[in-house]
Amino acid sequence: MTTEKCYFCYLPLAGEAGHFHAKCSRKIFGTPEPPEFNFTPELINELAKEFLGRHKGITGVQPKLSLDEERSSGKKRRLTVVGLWGKYVFKPPVKMYPGVTANEDLTMRLAEMSGIRTAEHSLVPFAADEPAYISPRFDRESGIKLHMEDMAQLSEVSTSRKYRSSLEKVGKLIKKYSDQVGDDLMRFYELNLFCFLTGNSDMHLKNFSLICDSRNEIRLSPAYDLLNTKLLIPDDTEEFALTMNGKKSRFKMEDFAVFAESLSVSPKQQQTIHEQFYSHRDQWKEVIGRSFLPEWQKDGYLEIVNERFKRLFP
Repeated sequence: MTTEKCYFCYLPLAGEAGHFHAKCSRKIFGTPEPPEFNFTPELINELAKEFLGRHKGITGVQPKLSLDEERSSGKKRRLTVVGLWGKYVFKPPVKMYPGVTANEDLTMRLAEMSGIRTAEHSLVPFAADEPAYISPRFDRESGIKLHMEDMAQLSEVSTSRKYRSSLEKVGKLIKKYSDQVGDDLMRFYELNLFCFLTGNSDMHLKNFSLICDSRNEIRLSPAYDLLNTKLLIPDDTEEFALTMNGKKSRFKMEDFAVFAESLSVSPKQQQTIHEQFYSHRDQWKEVIGRSFLPEWQKDGYLEIVNERFKRLFP
């Protein structure tokens, strides 16, 4: 896949060689030149088939593989497929859902530019027609694995029951375990409002986590696995994976106000978050336009965002 814009920031490369600006490569890989990829699309596709045989659901249809760095004889850094605990999470494109990797990177980018703490991420060249998605693991610091548990684990429910809960129950888990309860509850409200605005109906219990950092402080983890699922599955009538205010669809601002009250997020804090998203609306439109989404999906993404904004902020 050839491109004249950077896979990290979507801006023109302006004569720079490769697929990244040097400064963008540093942000995601730590060096001005990205590592080589020591595998072929054919190998990844075979590994992806194995993954799909073990998982179900939209996030299950999007395979996750683990990559780590190795040094070649010429000291060139290369990324290769490894076991469970590689340095990077790697997601190849999925034929069933064209544009899914660009969708995830774009949605994560919109969250990040709106002030939401997110996992680091980028697109990388992969096949002739679509890029892959890569994200450095955030549960590592200086090579040490940080303890992290998702809300299914904290709820003591099996993965098969990850859709059978409510956002209010997740809020109670944050209240129970977080060392910065007020800030994390506000971030949790902010994240779910963002997910509604970007058409994400697949934020189940395993897509929210608490992490214990190197200071031994338990906090809500950076956001990850953000997707505009409405763009991928237009016929889906549900707007959230977990119930909010007792339902999964037809949300209005009143529902978010009730949810915020359950989290002890004040009206003033709510207003600040609402203004934060509204002030970025024009920037969202611009970034959607220069993203790596297939051209035929860009208008659809924007239409979903506009409809959700209109519903909450008429």
